[in-house]
Amino acid sequence: MKIKIVSLLLVLNACICYSQTPVLPVEQPEAQTENLWFQGENSWLEGKGEVLLSPYVSHYYTDTKRDENGNKSDFDNNGYYENYTYKLYFSTALISHKLSLIGTLPYVKSTYSDDYTLDENSEFGDMELGVTMHLKNMGKYHYLTGSFTTIIPAYSNDENPFTGFGKVGTELRVGISGNSEWMGINDNFHELSLGVKKFYDGGPLQFKLYGTQGYRITEKFVVLGSLEVLLSRGDDFTVSQDNIQVTTDFDYIKATLNLGYEFNPRFALYAGGFTDLYDRNVSIGRGWQIFSVIKL
Repeated sequence: MKIKIVSLLLVLNACICYSQTPVLPVEQPEAQTENLWFQGENSWLEGKGEVLLSPYVSHYYTDTKRDENGNKSDFDNNGYYENYTYKLYFSTALISHKLSLIGTLPYVKSTYSDDYTLDENSEFGDMELGVTMHLKNMGKYHYLTGSFTTIIPAYSNDENPFTGFGKVGTELRVGISGNSEWMGINDNFHELSLGVKKFYDGGPLQFKLYGTQGYRITEKFVVLGSLEVLLSRGDDFTVSQDNIQVTTDFDYIKATLNLGYEFNPRFALYAGGFTDLYDRNVSIGRGWQIFSVIKL
């Protein structure tokens, strides 16, 4: 299985790199704004006076799991776990096209149920606040960005199901974003990023590789696909089916596909679904999501 994961990472990296334009003469970021047809989380930096808002809602469901050896089984006693996550992401320029303030405020409604138990919990999740910055132009239509984010738990974890680890954390991420000239500058977008997240006071260390590719299939419709690989390392080596949000030692690969409609250059709406392709020592999840991108 390790060979399969490594192979998948190499394929993902090759696909993203292949879609990028070869290095071209450097251009100032301000000259690229006319090509910013898609604005997603931590993708493009806003210009002076601009604000990006992205409201988001998702539904996650699972009733099966895999142990640390990859063996699949159903939850005991016909159990299942689900949550609804409502999230608001924002980004605003501190220094035009160079440095932006970013943040996320989530609210989570979660349920665990089986033949003998019904646990429900609703509270705010892990708030995030940080900065993202332009590091270097990578040719004419690509550039390198970096971000630093602080994670602050806004919940108490005194009722099941737990909302998260309940620990403060930090994340450092670097990414390459851009448009491919051969696919049509205004008709595509892609990003490849690598993040390292640490939860303190005994929390896990996590590594995330994220790749996304967007393409405009008509003047208004956009298709957006992504692949996420998360490796988490901690002291908890068991799957807690009634509290799956606090398992610390696990791996997963998740695929997402969204279809978007761009009403105008300042408002777009996306909807789609996601599913796990591979899991170790964690539940096997699937679900749907809806989000919008609003530029003020």
